Formats: sequence, C-alpha cells, structure tokens
Amino acid sequence: MPIKIGSLTVKGRVYVPPMAGVTDLVFRSIVRKVDRGCMLATEMVSSRGLMYKPECRIMDLADDEHPIGIQIFGHEPEIMAKAAIMAEQRGADFVDINMGCPVPKITNGKDGCALMREPDLAKEIIVAIKGAVSIPVTVKFRLGWDESSKNCVQFGEMIEDAGASAVTVHGRTRAQRYTGTADWTMIKEVKKALSIAVFGNGDVFEPEDAQKLLEVTGCDGVAVARGTLGNPWLIPRITKYLDEGILDDPPDSTDRLILAVEHCLGLIRYKGVRVGTSESRRHLINYTKGIHKSAPYRNRLTQVSSARDLVEVLRELVEQEAGSDGKRRFDNAIGSYDLDKIHEAQTVGIDPGHVKEAVAV
Repeated sequence: MPIKIGSLTVKGRVYVPPMAGVTDLVFRSIVRKVDRGCMLATEMVSSRGLMYKPECRIMDLADDEHPIGIQIFGHEPEIMAKAAIMAEQRGADFVDINMGCPVPKITNGKDGCALMREPDLAKEIIVAIKGAVSIPVTVKFRLGWDESSKNCVQFGEMIEDAGASAVTVHGRTRAQRYTGTADWTMIKEVKKALSIAVFGNGDVFEPEDAQKLLEVTGCDGVAVARGTLGNPWLIPRITKYLDEGILDDPPDSTDRLILAVEHCLGLIRYKGVRVGTSESRRHLINYTKGIHKSAPYRNRLTQVSSARDLVEVLRELVEQEAGSDGKRRFDNAIGSYDLDKIHEAQTVGIDPGHVKEAVAV
C-alpha cells in the first residue's frame, strides 16, 4: 500500500529510521540488498557541524538507495534551514528533523527531544526548513519529555500545522529512553489527530509485532529500528507479511554469518581498516546473537583487528553450528573476496557518485 509523503510516494509500509552509529551507507546497502522498497534515512547529522564540515560523509548517498532521507538535528532555525538545503543538494528525497533523540549530550544542548519542551521553537524550525527546500519535511519525536508531560498529540498537530508531510512517533518518553514498553495507544491518539502520514515506532522485533502495531494505532506505516540490528531480513519479512499475509522463516545461521561478513568487509572498505574493523565489532555481536554456543566466539569478535581475523572466527562458528556443509556454503560465498586487498583499504574522502564502488566487496 503506497504512502504519500508530500510529493514523495513510498511503495512500502516499512521505514528504517535513523540510528546513530548504525544507519550508515554500508548498513543501508545491506538493507537494500534484502529489501528494495522500504524507506531509509541516514544517521542524524548536526546542522551546526555541517557549517564547518559541509562534506560530512554521513550525508553520502548511493545512487540505488532511494527513497532516502537525511536527518538533521539542532535548534537554530536559520542553521537548520541551511543544513536542510545541503541535504537536498546531496540528493535526499526528504529531510527529517530529529526531535526525539533522548541522549543527554543532545538534549542538554536543546536539540533532539528537548524541542518537545519548546514547541514554539520547534515550529519555527519546521517553518524555516519548509521554506528553504522543495523536498518533503518529516519529523521524528516521542510521546513527551517524561510521564508528566506527554504532549505528543498537541506536538504532532503543531508539526502538521507548520507544514511537515509526515511524522514518526516513538512510543516512549525521553525519560524512558529505550526501557520499558512502548505505548502504542498514545501513538494511536497522534494518528487520530493528524491527516499527514504517521509511522509508529517501538518494540517491533517480529513481523507479527508490525501488524499488531498497525492494527492498534491505525498508522500508515511502521518504523523498525533496533529490531534490524544483525537482522536486516526483518524488513522484507514484515513487508511480505503485511502485503501477502505470508510469514517467511528467518535465514539460517550460515546465511546470517555470510551477510555479516559482507557487512563488515563493506565497513572496512568504506571507512578503512582501523575504523571499519572497530565498528564491525558491534554488528558482529548482533549477527551472532541467538546462535547456539556462540558466546566464546563473540568474545573473540570483540578483539578482531582485520578482515581476515573476523572471517576466520565466523568460519569456525559456521562449522560448529552447521557442520561441513555450512562451512562449504560459507567458503563458496566469500571465496571471491580479496581479503588482502580489503585489508589494505584506507579511509579516504569518497565522492558520493562513487560510493557504490567504495562499499562493494
């Protein structure tokens, strides 16, 4: 069921929203490998930071990852408008405003969810951005600052009135951060009050969760974040379940670890050996969760320092879990990768037009 977001029409109902340190270009390329139609967004980028570093690589976009949005954060309307213009120039299909991040280093600076405490300023920001770009403007926010100040309905109405084309509502307050249970009934109240597209977010870890969220809230789509960590297949499984009522099985451990290799080698190619390997560790932990007797391997994966190291550890885990047949599948899948060449990769400034080449393994 297509979703209309201003001038943009999105074919699917699944949105992978910004996740700091996760939704970089390489992660998004993995998502696009398994699901062509979902909506994506970059990691959040500081509007103020862009004034000093306009070439920021967080805004690198690949030619084949649309529909894609760039999320910006900040609290200065003029600076936010300039950042939005830069996002549009970089090729974004929409610009998303972060008004939901609960992390203290963001909210202490009046950014992120702190803007829910200053709705007049938040409105000024949206109006400024809306007047500066021709692409749709969207906003992500939460239920409120804390239990005593759940102003999500009024905040959502303000956002629509200011000219935004869609919102994503996380069903927790800033005080909750990511603890407790997401309150989908409050998301429902936001949806009832608005006429623009609403994506519900929070506690979606299985396709059945997505369907239930949509049934409870009446939302147009579902935003799936933490559930995709080490599990990008959740996205196409949700899409198929919502569209066709078919619940596909998740991939087996061998397929999971093959994709883990591709993901991590892409990070090393794109960000260089030191940074890429370091950032790979968190993803390797997520890809190996739930695999029988994988804890000792996860301990080793936190210490890998090269592409060859991580491949060898995962090969051993595959053989333990799936035997010689699994190991053969694993070796056949990664046999074309030149690990020595990948190990020699260096972090360089890459023109967005050549990003696909940069992450290819």
